[in-house]
Amino acid sequence: MPRRTGRLLPYAVAALTLGALLVLPSHEPVPSNVAHASTAAQTVRMATIHFAPEEGKVANNRAKMVELTTNAASKGAKLIVLPEMATSGYSFFSRDEISKVAEELSGPTTAALSAVARQYKAYIAFGMPVFEPKTNLYYNSAVLLDPQGQVKGTYRKRNHLLESSYNADSFDRIPTFDTEYGRMGLVICSDMFNSQFPRAAAVAGANILIAPANVGIETDFVRVRAYENDTTMIVSNRYGKGTAGTKPEVFTQNTFTIPSPFPYDFNFGSRSVIMTHDGNPVVDISGQNEEVGVADVLVPRKRTFPVERKPAMYSLLAQDTLAPYTRSQFRQPAPATFAAAAVDPGAGTAPWTAALTAARKAKQDATAAGKKLRLIVFPANYLPGRDASGLAALSAFATSEGTDLLIHFPATGADAPVSTLLTSDGKTYDYKRTHKKRGEPITGLSNDYLVIDRDYGRLALMQDVDMLAPETAQVLARMGVDVVAMNADGTEPVRSGMWKSRTGDYLHIVTANKSGPEGIYLGGYRADPPFTETEGQVIRDVTTGDVREKPSARFFDATQLLEPCQAATQSC
Repeated sequence: MPRRTGRLLPYAVAALTLGALLVLPSHEPVPSNVAHASTAAQTVRMATIHFAPEEGKVANNRAKMVELTTNAASKGAKLIVLPEMATSGYSFFSRDEISKVAEELSGPTTAALSAVARQYKAYIAFGMPVFEPKTNLYYNSAVLLDPQGQVKGTYRKRNHLLESSYNADSFDRIPTFDTEYGRMGLVICSDMFNSQFPRAAAVAGANILIAPANVGIETDFVRVRAYENDTTMIVSNRYGKGTAGTKPEVFTQNTFTIPSPFPYDFNFGSRSVIMTHDGNPVVDISGQNEEVGVADVLVPRKRTFPVERKPAMYSLLAQDTLAPYTRSQFRQPAPATFAAAAVDPGAGTAPWTAALTAARKAKQDATAAGKKLRLIVFPANYLPGRDASGLAALSAFATSEGTDLLIHFPATGADAPVSTLLTSDGKTYDYKRTHKKRGEPITGLSNDYLVIDRDYGRLALMQDVDMLAPETAQVLARMGVDVVAMNADGTEPVRSGMWKSRTGDYLHIVTANKSGPEGIYLGGYRADPPFTETEGQVIRDVTTGDVREKPSARFFDATQLLEPCQAATQSC
């Protein structure tokens, strides 16, 4: 993969193609010799291997993989992960090129690493290009070996980009495999950037997610994926540089080439990470040197998602609303650029008055900066409850100043909190929260998202707890939402990374947080900087045309996200 940061690059999104195929069933029955009936947490020594495969030098890479894997296993590691395309390097741009480095699954690399797995009784996961003679197809694959040296399973990369020049599409579910250390799931590299892939593994019961990679990635991004799924993650990455490929003037189906727009550079932000389920990076390697990162990780058998899922609300994920022609008929408001503000008036004894004062200041500041302010978002739990005179004053401001206001009323007893949009044309829309945190004593939740077409864009009213579930952002994208206006009140450190991640679904997010900084996070990969966070007030221009493309995870069976959790040891 070329450089990334936790958000897909523009050209990569445009080229998005996905697929997968398994050698074994996705939910393998537990062998009789696997003793993990207990739900008690278990400490597992894990290793991530950080090294630079040499492009095209398979024998050299194989020898290095054996050396580094033996190093990790000799230190007691029982789960060892190597990078994506570790046998070959990454810079291949045609079937002809990949044919020179691909192996059959039962080939020499699997045999060499199987010997290490058997000797040290360890699980080993590694990436390699696999050739399937029966179909004459090639796959960017991840292979998982068990402690007996047998192939436990494979995964074929779905979210492949320029690899489409050689990598065949496939369609099976995200694989998970029962082991004595827990259920392991497999993805590869950019699959992590679509939250559906890790989520599917987690819903299927995986409490350890393995991700061979060749990518620039942020530690905070890995923390988000681990947190939202309550899953330990092992990312094994590489460093070094590759090539861009060259397009021939005359070619066949085998020499047909899709070159990169730039030479691959894996030296920037290429991290190998072991992240605990609760967001602690016990290994975090980002240098340009070979390194074997080993850590003892406590892996809970009983997993609890931080927000209770509501699969019945996610049905749109199984509908192809984002096909280009279908998307062109969404009839959204015309693309526009407007200013939005996230505002926290601060603590005080007169919150309604303070809110009106803060709204006036935001309007003045926007006007002074030459911006046309159309939306102001206030924090959750800032206003203590409905007040007729205060509501009238804010409504009058909205109509006189041509600016929509999103306010929030806290829960009343067991009833869910409500977000209220006061519009510039005198209308009022109420949105009741749909999701709750694990164990939160709220019963009166809504079962419907609320999306409103305003003249400046398609707007979703949202509360922060709702957006902690990754499925929410995906559903909103499938409805053509441009902007998420979100009331917030939370202190979890993962929040900033969470909202950055959600913009990967091509959404702009405007959020005011009573207990933390305000922020505006821009989707579409066109704005620089892509987000602004500060305490008190954030004002930024938002361009709805930047998020109208709405790419989605192709070749992904969304029905696996519409099912209840498949492991008795998890609450989701």
